[in-house]
Amino acid sequence: LERTAIRSTVMAIIQRRVFYGKVGTANDLVAWANEMYGILQINSPQLSQRIFSDYHSGQTDRVVVEFEVDNMGQIDEALEKTMSDPVTQKQFAEVFERLKPLIDRAEVEQWNIH
Repeated sequence: LERTAIRSTVMAIIQRRVFYGKVGTANDLVAWANEMYGILQINSPQLSQRIFSDYHSGQTDRVVVEFEVDNMGQIDEALEKTMSDPVTQKQFAEVFERLKPLIDRAEVEQWNIH
């Protein structure tokens, strides 16, 4: 039998940031995510995201922020633009500090879409 190589082309990438909130913080995490990722969109309006919340299954008070991009450079570019502007850099730092008391931990997942 002849084996045929299966080609797999990556069409896009989904980056998911999973925040594991302390008990009762999911609503605050959703508000935080809307504010934080709104700051990124000031300089990178093409960067769209979705925010998911899971209050009652698995580990409770879980919030996921998901980006779909053509390549990881788009996310890097959005962060660089944000950090190069003094106003949004200050906003980013202030909002980021408010995350620490809300979560136990966070994870990042990178998914290739085929």
